[in-house]
Amino acid sequence: MSGESYRALLQARSWSKRLREKGFTWDQIAEVLALTHEVSPLRLYRLAHGRTGADVVALVNDADPAGTAALRDSRLYDYEGWAQTGRRPPARLLATLAEIYQTASRSLLSAEVMASYDAADRTLISDADFRHLDINQPTRPDRDNRVTPETDAGLTSSGRTAWDAPACVRLLRAIDIEETDVKRRELLFELALVFGGSQALGLLRILTPDEEERLSGMLRSTWRIDETGIRTFEKLVSHARRADELSGPATLLPVVNAQRAAVGRLLARESMASCLRDRLLDTHAQLSQLAGYLAYDLLDHPTAEQSLRDGLRAALDLGDSTLIGYMHYWLGRVAADQNRTAAVFDHAFALESWAARSPSKLLVPLHQSLLSLAHAAKGEAAESARAHENARGSAGAPKDNEPAFLSWVSPAAVESRRSALLIQLNQPRDALKAAERYLAEHDSKFRREHGLVLARYSSAMTLAKEIPEAAARLTEAAHITRQHSSARLVGEIDQARARLEPWAATTYVRRLDETLRSCGLTPTRPGTKA
Repeated sequence: MSGESYRALLQARSWSKRLREKGFTWDQIAEVLALTHEVSPLRLYRLAHGRTGADVVALVNDADPAGTAALRDSRLYDYEGWAQTGRRPPARLLATLAEIYQTASRSLLSAEVMASYDAADRTLISDADFRHLDINQPTRPDRDNRVTPETDAGLTSSGRTAWDAPACVRLLRAIDIEETDVKRRELLFELALVFGGSQALGLLRILTPDEEERLSGMLRSTWRIDETGIRTFEKLVSHARRADELSGPATLLPVVNAQRAAVGRLLARESMASCLRDRLLDTHAQLSQLAGYLAYDLLDHPTAEQSLRDGLRAALDLGDSTLIGYMHYWLGRVAADQNRTAAVFDHAFALESWAARSPSKLLVPLHQSLLSLAHAAKGEAAESARAHENARGSAGAPKDNEPAFLSWVSPAAVESRRSALLIQLNQPRDALKAAERYLAEHDSKFRREHGLVLARYSSAMTLAKEIPEAAARLTEAAHITRQHSSARLVGEIDQARARLEPWAATTYVRRLDETLRSCGLTPTRPGTKA
């Protein structure tokens, strides 16, 4: 075996190990390797198993000494080179190899090579199916056709969820295009498998090669956890929060959940100094909060609440009053969206208690904002307005010593919620003023909040019977859904478009509906993703 061939074998062996841990079948791994190895299916399966020609020859001769006389390495390589070079493998040998590779004989041949056998050999090849030996195979396949990633991806026998092969192919393509260094390419592949696939590459690109190597070592338990390693996790959390503003929760949530699971395993597995453990526990709590928020933005309230409660337990274990209060704020927001007004008040009062113990000044406006939500839900307009004004006034507190996760709190952010409450209270003129103040003061690069306020502005304009302006603002909001995956934004557009239904026949609304369709939204069921 040449040096180049051996390096290809070692690379395939490394990738295969990681993919097997993710629940891939041998057939799916061969599909993935086919992207970067332009060789016959017969050789792909040997690479997938990480075996040399000598390894396979020994197994063949042990398995079928009478049927295959003294198979040699060179002859096996001849068979693997067919049909471009070498010799066509005998049908009986293919059956033996299929058992060794835990696959179907048909998977070891291209369609053209399969057609070159006579009827008896084709029957022998078709009948030799050993996929049931693969422990990652969920059920024994009953079909004769070649295994495909579309049909066989799913839950494995061990209950793990396997990636589908096309997702892994996309990951390999992305790494191969953007990274020329072979060692770093393999490291990125390993880390991306842990952190959620090709979606994680954007997150991992912010790391230096040393940080990638350290992170990989900690996850493999070959490196001890130290302050530098924890800073790497903290760096990823900070970047994930910024990435949410750019693209939204759909691609980011799986990455954050994978990162949270990795940190959880480290906490359960490693013994470390108490100061390091506290920092890692803080990272786990923040990841749980971020995962809960992203699920909330996707309108998956049960998952959001579960993640936030996990974060609350971690924050309580840590004893961080600021983080505990922050968890109560988001649990209150989730409860508000579910019209659980009593629970909103409960979380608001809990937040008030923790804010009194916290050095942070920004928990106070969050408490007042949550109270404003709760009072609005009860129809108490005056109390809601009073709490809102208190929140707006205190949200401008200095942020010099505040934690990074509170950096978004500002008078403009508080104002963005007010427009929704005023529409709920049927006060369109005040809602318009609140929306206008927000749009004037807040940077449009924060796409989700900008789109939400535009949709609320549209609703307020509709209540005021200003239909052309309402349609124009909702058109702007619809365009943002092309760049951001917030389901809450789609929901706000849904509500705003529903209010325009009495004017559906007008030119303004018809043009709006055309825009909604072009953005993948369906005007027949307004705001719903097609």
